[in-house]
Amino acid sequence: MSRRRSRLTPLARILRRSDNVAEARLWLALRDRQQGGLKFRRQFPIGPYIADFACPERRLVVELDGGQHIGNPRDVVRDRYLNEHGWSVARFGAGDVLSDKGVVLDTILAICEGRISEPVESYEFRFYPTRLEMTEAPPHTAPLPLQEQEGRDVLFMRRAIDLARAQLGRTWPNPPVGCVLVRDGVVIAEAATGDGGRPHAEEAALAAAGAGARGATAYVTLEPCGERSNGTASCSQRLIEAGVAQVIYACADPSPFAAHKGVRRMQAAGLHPDAGLLADAAGFLIAGFVHWLKTGQPLVVARADHIDAPFTPSSDDLTTELKAWGARGYRLLGVAPDSELAQRLRAQGLLSE
Repeated sequence: MSRRRSRLTPLARILRRSDNVAEARLWLALRDRQQGGLKFRRQFPIGPYIADFACPERRLVVELDGGQHIGNPRDVVRDRYLNEHGWSVARFGAGDVLSDKGVVLDTILAICEGRISEPVESYEFRFYPTRLEMTEAPPHTAPLPLQEQEGRDVLFMRRAIDLARAQLGRTWPNPPVGCVLVRDGVVIAEAATGDGGRPHAEEAALAAAGAGARGATAYVTLEPCGERSNGTASCSQRLIEAGVAQVIYACADPSPFAAHKGVRRMQAAGLHPDAGLLADAAGFLIAGFVHWLKTGQPLVVARADHIDAPFTPSSDDLTTELKAWGARGYRLLGVAPDSELAQRLRAQGLLSE
């Protein structure tokens, strides 16, 4: 049976002939089964990517990174794709191959032999083991129709919700938002609202995707904004200018400053966003913000994690205290569940259970 020829094969051939000293030196030590009898391939196409080196027998990808790759968000997306398709990823600095090739080879062999199996995150070496177990889990009793668009939309929106959830308590006064950009069924970029509320999730994801965002679908947990208080381009305008083909968002923007302006702008540009996908599941992300809009007070919850700050009033007038905290930008505060303060808040109807 002939192996299916990847559309990236011609590019891979060009890359193999390119003048990269570090790659050439490592290849001289990996080729012809010199490391543990394992066969490595150079410039090996995997889905939409080309791996620097790959060992199909061990499902291992080896990447050599220059300085421009350190912390590159596109590499994060690439590594996640490889992980989710059954490949572990080891990243080394190209300079380390030139200065101490033996250590790099020893590390590669240790991975292949199973002596390194846990994730490693350092400046010199990063290792991301495959998450193949995620795709091999027993089927759900009522599985999503993964081959249908609705099922894929749900999965990508859930990913956006997870991204935003990880930023809870870090983005106030703005709510955390997640954005996932997908083209041809593959995640090309993703981001959440930055610490302190900037940058917005769509802004960061579009920056990571670059020209690749054209023709993509954007899954966003909150309606893209139509105006920015700092006067910069709104997320709706950025999505239009990037050439995104479709926008799907979960929750409508509750802010009177920005609500629906972005939707009207996108509609006028011929981009008709779809609203409400997993709105109930994403609602908790903006609960504190919605409560503040209605009352002028942060939402207070009986927990200590994923909050803007613990509520520590300095007076007995809890309502006045909460309004003061809200004026300082806090949207979600926490208290110990069994504390005397929790009991007082509960008695005054100021505690969300």
